[in-house]
Amino acid sequence: MKYLVITLMFSSLLYGMQAGPAMAGSGHSHGPQVPISQEEVVDQATSTLAMLVDKKKIDASWEGKAVAGVEQKTFRQDPEWVVKFKNEEIKDTSKKTLYLFFSIGGEPLGANYSGD
Repeated sequence: MKYLVITLMFSSLLYGMQAGPAMAGSGHSHGPQVPISQEEVVDQATSTLAMLVDKKKIDASWEGKAVAGVEQKTFRQDPEWVVKFKNEEIKDTSKKTLYLFFSIGGEPLGANYSGD
């Protein structure tokens, strides 16, 4: 199950990175989710960032970057966690900020550089 979740997470994150801004909203419901805490989503986002670097999905300069912000946003009436990382080493100014999206229950939903 763990490997299935990781595979699905990378698939959705990879799609968001290559296809432009990912649709952060789920657009559907999997039933009620038990919300995870801000601390838990920070841990999960930090691990996800490390996995993206290890899998060479994002530049190696992202390795070890600290979380620059965490907030809950609502997309299509569904609350989500949005975790922001900043990387001043990136030359392309449109890609200096990376956003990772998680359901309120902690499921990875996607990633992009716009935050939308």
